Amino acid sequence: MKIKKYLTVVRISFQNAFVYRSNALGGLVFYALFIFVFFNLWRAIYQSGEAAGYSLNQIIWYLCMTELIVFGCKTGIFSEMNEDVKSGSIAYQLNRPYHYVFYQFSNALGTMFFNLIIYGVLAVVLGLIMVGPLPDYKLSMLPFGLFSGMLGILINFFLMMTLGFTAFKLEDNLAFFLIYQKLVFMLGMFIPVEFLPKWLQNVAVWLPFSYIAWAPAKLIVDFSWELFWRVVPVQVCWAFIAIILAIFMYSYGVRSLQAHGG
Repeated sequence: MKIKKYLTVVRISFQNAFVYRSNALGGLVFYALFIFVFFNLWRAIYQSGEAAGYSLNQIIWYLCMTELIVFGCKTGIFSEMNEDVKSGSIAYQLNRPYHYVFYQFSNALGTMFFNLIIYGVLAVVLGLIMVGPLPDYKLSMLPFGLFSGMLGILINFFLMMTLGFTAFKLEDNLAFFLIYQKLVFMLGMFIPVEFLPKWLQNVAVWLPFSYIAWAPAKLIVDFSWELFWRVVPVQVCWAFIAIILAIFMYSYGVRSLQAHGG
């Protein structure tokens, strides 16, 4: 079965991440430092009370969740796509018995799964130490927030892959990556969308960037069914668009390679 070979890739990737788990130590230290710095920043800001409907407790947990998604799902896929395309090594993978896009996703998925476990434990520990548990939190709602988080991971991964495939046509595509990073950072990762000016909020709801980190974090710290049915269908649409874009960019680039003889 085709799905079986991709699951095998996921398993091997997870095992490799576990064997070389010490590689994640630096990231864990940086994650903890990042949360500590912004905890003190938000604590100073919140001396006057709530902001945009978030309590200090909620905003710290929100920050823990958004950074969990970003840190836990860091795969370097953009750099890998760039290197494979520019070095020409992607040409050697065209005849292998798998689809290159889904192979790369399967390979990254094992690592992401491992990272989400260890960063998730750290996120919970830091949240409990700094502000304690969320008041009246219902664990029964957590799976819905996690589902939204999975969709955010899909959107982020395949958009990054799409940007990497622009190397087929562009000699230097780093600017696209930097712009993408900043948009994700400002539209939900660093601060909730509700903190943005109203006009920018209206723009952000039409773009994929806020659905990577803001939507799942918001659902985890302040779940409501109205919010769930408002953001999750949009996430599904953007995930589908991101996957189609990645496949299209790959197919378009491969046709260009074959048209030029390799």
